[in-house]
This record gives sequence, structure tokens and C-alpha cells, in this order.
Amino acid sequence: MASMDEHLPESNIGYKLLMKMGWKAGQGLGSSQQGRKEPIRIDIKSDSLGVGKLEEENYYHATSTAKRKALDSEKIAEETEEERVQRQNKVQKQESIKKELENINAAFYCALCDKQYTKISEYETHLSSYDHNHRKVIIINILIKKDNHFYYMNNFIIFI
Repeated sequence: MASMDEHLPESNIGYKLLMKMGWKAGQGLGSSQQGRKEPIRIDIKSDSLGVGKLEEENYYHATSTAKRKALDSEKIAEETEEERVQRQNKVQKQESIKKELENINAAFYCALCDKQYTKISEYETHLSSYDHNHRKVIIINILIKKDNHFYYMNNFIIFI
């Protein structure tokens, strides 16, 4: 078997064809022997990436890590007045949305169990759970023993 480090043996079919076409050992290919004198080296790939994919990934990695990401403090120091106003408006809007969500989610708070839920389905599941109903019965029994007068309505204990 031929390798890249050894010359082809004279018994090789390709070698015989080259000799038949006028080529002489040690000369380059072509009409004026200006071509290659040694074979083109072929590297056998051992990975499953396509041709050139590794170079593409290496290039992407090099370009993405060439410059470090700017810190927020650096961005703020370099921003213009207009960008500052836009950033502050964006922060204000996010805070107002957050407060609105807190107000909406306040309806899904179980004061009896001190648990907050964000979805009505979770809250309704909790209200029918053993844990919630067990706590409710325990608290009602404690209030009865203390001889307190109260109503229990919509998961709220109302004292009279």
C-alpha cells in the first residue's frame, strides 16, 4: 500500500499510466514540467463535521471572544442624554409592569398558609388540598376553644 512518505512503486497502475504519457520520475507534471513534484497530501477526517465547519466555528469563537462585553457601568458612562432618557423610561415601564403584576397576583395569596401563587389554577388546587384544609380546621378549632366569635368566608376568618 502506498503512503504519502514513499514514492509509488513501478508496479502501480497510476505510475505506469504516467510513464506511458511521457512523465519521468522526479519531474513535475505538465507540458513544461512546471507542476507538482510530490502528491497532494490528503488528511483523513476523523470528526463528523463538514468540510470547513471547524474553521468556521474557530473563526466565530475567535471573533466573539476578541473583545470583552462592556459592563453596564461602562455603557452608562458612555451613553448620550437621549439614550439615558430612553433607558430610564424603559426601567420605569418595567417597574410599573412589575407592580401591576404584584397587585394582580395578590388575589392568589393564601393568608392562612402564607403561600403566594401566580396562576389561578395553582391557587384553586391549593384551596382544595389537604394541607390547606387541614390548617383551616386546626385554626377554626383553636378559635372555638378560645370562645371567639367569627365567620369563615372565602378563605378569610372574620371576627365579630
